[in-house]
Amino acid sequence: MIVVESREGRLLAHGALMTDICEAVYMLTMIIPVGSATTYSSIARVLGVHPRIVARCLSLNRDPILVPCHRVVYSNGGLGGYTPGGVGVKRRLLEVEGVVFQGNRVKKECLIDIHSLLHGLDRLKH
Repeated sequence: MIVVESREGRLLAHGALMTDICEAVYMLTMIIPVGSATTYSSIARVLGVHPRIVARCLSLNRDPILVPCHRVVYSNGGLGGYTPGGVGVKRRLLEVEGVVFQGNRVKKECLIDIHSLLHGLDRLKH
């Protein structure tokens, strides 16, 4: 991930710091609609980082109410971890929001692709 900043009228590009990446992860996580989930890989593809970096950022999330990290799961629909309370709490939060499970995995119908979601939001602006 590259960060471009404007300083003194010039554009400067540099490699992203972990804080930059986490901020981007949090912003993308905040647009996941209630009743849906996305994957670590989906967020990672948009940002050009490894899915484990996305998982690490979400494990550092200090405000799970504002940044609903429980809506991010493994590519196979498995829950992965959840720092504030464990996987049982993560599943219950998703169920309360309307996410449907098949066994221990989120059903594919409830998984959204972040890139597609961003594209749809962009179309709403026009």
